[in-house]
Amino acid sequence: MTTREAENASPQDRMQQSMDRAGLSARVDVADDQSTLRLVLLGGSRLPFLHFSSADEATTWLENAGIGATADTDEDDNVVLHLPAGTVTAVRELLTADYLRAEDAADALQHALHQAGITLATVTVETPDALFVEIADSDNLKTGVNLGVLLGADDIAQDIKLHRPKGMQKLAHRLQLVLTGAVGRGVFPYTPNPAASTVTTAC
Repeated sequence: MTTREAENASPQDRMQQSMDRAGLSARVDVADDQSTLRLVLLGGSRLPFLHFSSADEATTWLENAGIGATADTDEDDNVVLHLPAGTVTAVRELLTADYLRAEDAADALQHALHQAGITLATVTVETPDALFVEIADSDNLKTGVNLGVLLGADDIAQDIKLHRPKGMQKLAHRLQLVLTGAVGRGVFPYTPNPAASTVTTAC
């Protein structure tokens, strides 16, 4: 979501806000000459190159994107992108746009679920193309059942013993089918422990 404050913010502030919102750990500084931004990348799996401590990979990424900026490392071995004014917007979009879209979708989905009474559901971003929906419930998986009913599967819990692990797995499988039909994309169940049922769905 773009706010008026963000629109009126400095390039440094807009970059920092976008990085924070996209879940990318970074610090944005203005270089001494005031004409270049220093984007210090502090790690994380959401960067477009594998080794966030490799300036060479960052340089290759910038070159492949056609961006006239440079990269090196600081005294702590963090990659630092040196961004002339004309490159800041392009780098911000390339680094954050997909994750910002996914984070907005996760917020909207969680809000919709909570509005519908599915209050024990947590939605987080797995990748730019997938959301991770965790449904935590200890009362015979009532939240998961209610989600299925909300999506039109009134008999989703029929003949399932929800207090047993196999029953939870069956419910997760049925939710997978219902959610796949609802979103029109692949949905994959995941059950890490007896107190939670999770699904991953494509954006």
